[in-house]
Amino acid sequence: MRFHVRRLVGAGSVGVVAAAVAVSLTASSSPAGQPKPTPTPTPSLLSAAPSGPPLGSDLADFQALENRPAASAPIHRLPRVRLASVSVEGIPPVPLAAYRAAAHKEALASPGCHLQWWLLAGIGLVESGHAHSGGSMYAGWNGVSRPGIYGPVLDGHHGYKAIPDTDNGVLDGDKRWDRAVGPMQFLPSTWRSWGPTGRFDGHANPQNIWSAANAAAGYLCASGKDLSQPHALALAVYSYNHSFRYVRLVLSVGARYAGMTPDQLGVNLLPKDKPAKAHRRRHARSKQQAVSSTARGTHRAPGSATSPSPSPSPSPSSSASPSPSPNPVPIPIPTLGGLRLG
Repeated sequence: MRFHVRRLVGAGSVGVVAAAVAVSLTASSSPAGQPKPTPTPTPSLLSAAPSGPPLGSDLADFQALENRPAASAPIHRLPRVRLASVSVEGIPPVPLAAYRAAAHKEALASPGCHLQWWLLAGIGLVESGHAHSGGSMYAGWNGVSRPGIYGPVLDGHHGYKAIPDTDNGVLDGDKRWDRAVGPMQFLPSTWRSWGPTGRFDGHANPQNIWSAANAAAGYLCASGKDLSQPHALALAVYSYNHSFRYVRLVLSVGARYAGMTPDQLGVNLLPKDKPAKAHRRRHARSKQQAVSSTARGTHRAPGSATSPSPSPSPSPSSSASPSPSPNPVPIPIPTLGGLRLG
């Protein structure tokens, strides 16, 4: 769809690991012989690395979120991302400025949240490629997606839950079914709660990256939890989209923007999604067919050729999670699908 700097140490909690850019402070004298003021260290892109309980340490917290509406529609085919090539320089200037401004604004509104801009950037890349199809890559882009960015029609087909229209087509152009809208892919119903005020049904245009980033920041901090803590961080992203694969990818991308490895955020500790019922049925049918084919082969006529037993085809929704090794720790690289840009 989809600004106050705070202290990152809570009473009685594990201290936050600060990761600041080293600044060389050299003393020099002015022509008058007076020492120049000591320069203020420039804060790094990452102001704090999360600490505290590990990601996914209490599954009950995630299960409780599944009964609440997510900000965005589920993504069955996550973008293909080469994490090794992810860098801040790859974010177009307007989205980058919008993420940073939204995080700063939310810091003023919710000083205990500790939301970092790179988390918004991680969501922005996964949801829309930083509004790529809306023109963000062009010089002079004003932040409004043209053409607009819309998710699939949520009519109950293709594995999506049916969501009847909630906005009379004002935001998504569909008066029968809802669609996720804008660079941060907010559902119209969620945008009505979190979108800034404006002329679209009383709210700002969700196609505007500045408005969408502000809405995402408010949504992520709505729980009142401290997002400098890994478990709370994972919960916030899971609330945005109820999928551990989604959380894993968003945090992996965000970590790269922050100058960390994904495992420094504990991404390798996240649980896996339970297989969808449809996938389990397909897997069971494939296994049954393989057993049947093998059984038929054992009773073949003399001299007939043996046909190899068909092996189950991998489901498009499945993904292999690399097992972490102690040294070096591999960076998990999601490999599902193509980048969804509209």
